[in-house]
Amino acid sequence: MLKHAVAFVVILLGLGTGTAFAQQCLHGANEAGDQAARRREALTATRTINNIQVNQPGARNGQFFRQEELARSPFALDTRQWASETMKRISLSPETEILPGWKLTLDVTQSGYWFMIKDTTDPCGFAYISNHAGVIFHAEVIR
Repeated sequence: MLKHAVAFVVILLGLGTGTAFAQQCLHGANEAGDQAARRREALTATRTINNIQVNQPGARNGQFFRQEELARSPFALDTRQWASETMKRISLSPETEILPGWKLTLDVTQSGYWFMIKDTTDPCGFAYISNHAGVIFHAEVIR
């Protein structure tokens, strides 16, 4: 009986934590200005990856860059020369965050690619997801 009582308390605490968890989302209706700026930068990074992929020579044949190849692409090397501070801050190196607090996951398949740029600081797991079609989705953990 004691085990059941302890389990019940743990479940109740977990549900309470889940409610608090949902209230701490960084992006959404009550998004702070600095978080909105971070989200816009991540959207720029998402568009940049799609642009790199579609404009590289192998794209015509359905061959796309893997994450380690993105940083060596001619377009990526040119971004450091751009006037845009956001473009200068984007890192395509697999060992680093794509932007501070954002993680890139990229998977190349025989038929294309998909990737996700996830806010590692957001408890709700906000992310941008895209693929070789170039459509960008935003996602978060189901609450």
